[in-house]
Amino acid sequence: MKTEIHGERDLTYSAWHRQRSTQRFVGIDRAQSLGMIDIDCVLFVEYDTETREPLALIETARYVGQRHKPATVTAALARRARIPAFTVLYEAANDPNPADKRFPDIAQFRVKRLWPEPERSWRVVNPEQWAQALLHIRQWSSFRLDQEADNDNLWSK
Repeated sequence: MKTEIHGERDLTYSAWHRQRSTQRFVGIDRAQSLGMIDIDCVLFVEYDTETREPLALIETARYVGQRHKPATVTAALARRARIPAFTVLYEAANDPNPADKRFPDIAQFRVKRLWPEPERSWRVVNPEQWAQALLHIRQWSSFRLDQEADNDNLWSK
C-alpha cells in the first residue's frame, strides 16, 4: 500500500458538495437531491436520494498543476457497475466556502469522464457548471435505472 502523500485528507470537495453550498448554484430543492457519500475522501458515490441507488463514481483530487490523475480502479468499478465515472480536479479559491468557513471554496474544476466513452482531455468548468453537470449525470443515470426496471419481467407486469 502506498504511503499518504500529504499526510492529511483534504475535505474541500466534500464541503463544496453539501446542500448548503450547492444551493448557491442550483437552488435548495435541487441541491437536496444531490446525494453523495465519500469513500476515503477521494472516491465519491453520487446516489439517488430516494432509492439509494448508486448513480456515478467521482474520484477527486486537489488541482496542483498535475496533468494526470490515475483512476484505473474507479473506471473498472464503474464499468462493472455500469454507471458513469469521472475524475475531478478542483482548484481551491482564496475565499472560504460560505456554507462552511473551515474550508476554502472552489474556484474551478477540471473534469474528465472515465467511463463510458473515456475522455482524453480535461474540461474546465466553474462551480455552477459542475453543479448543473451533477444534476444532468444523475438524471441520465436515473433514466437508465428506470429503463432497466421497466424491462424486468418480474416488475413490469
